[in-house]
Amino acid sequence: MVRRMVVWLVTVVSLLSLVSFAQSAPVVVQPLQAGYSSALLTEFQNAVTNLERTLANHLLGSKKNLGSGGWTYQQFAAYTAGSLQRMGYTLVEVVVNTDSTGVARAWVLVGISLTDGSTAWVPVDPFPSDLPYQHDLGDVAWSGSMQFDAAFVAYHEVVQLSENMLPIARIRPPINDVVETKQSAWFGNTSVDPDGEIVLYQWTFGEHVQPATYTLSVWYTFESGGQDYPVTLTVTDSRGAQASTTTSVYVMTLEEEEADNCGCHD
Repeated sequence: MVRRMVVWLVTVVSLLSLVSFAQSAPVVVQPLQAGYSSALLTEFQNAVTNLERTLANHLLGSKKNLGSGGWTYQQFAAYTAGSLQRMGYTLVEVVVNTDSTGVARAWVLVGISLTDGSTAWVPVDPFPSDLPYQHDLGDVAWSGSMQFDAAFVAYHEVVQLSENMLPIARIRPPINDVVETKQSAWFGNTSVDPDGEIVLYQWTFGEHVQPATYTLSVWYTFESGGQDYPVTLTVTDSRGAQASTTTSVYVMTLEEEEADNCGCHD
């Protein structure tokens, strides 16, 4: 009797879990089969166009490789999802599907809220390119005009990602004096990510914003001296989160450097 009761409880819990999953899991519907009015369809198209612009920013790509020694599809999906959330997309899920050969493929579903109160879920492939590295955040998984690729419509599960800890940005300034028209080396190698890795470093010297790069250091030349300049380092971690830090550096003029070297200044 007790055994039957335990089996019954397990069955009920399992069924409730399936019902809960069915109610909460995103459902991807082909746009032309969603029953949208012409106005809603236009609204949807405009929103997807804006999403595609964000995804196509090559400065946001992690520059990581896929496969041996690199990332998995799920890591790319988590990075893309976190980056999109940072840029204001609040409805973002990572989903995974395992094919008949046992290969797990993960991608991102982005929810677009429409004015009728509904949510349109758009599949995003985080690693769609033939390039050996992720050069942007991915592509909307189209197979034709207003038709999602069937391989990105159905999935096995929604991935429950752990809470991400923010990275910590740290600047190691040049050892020597910084002088106008002369290169100085700046380092971000003491920056850390408590629960992952830092994938991108972006420097801003004064008002000059440098492209994000995966390298730990950068060379920069200040064209004019005699004043202090702010230097900012922004780091991006493997979940798309960012942190920044700013320091100040005095840039010497050539005349100041010469006087300093000859010891002839007061």
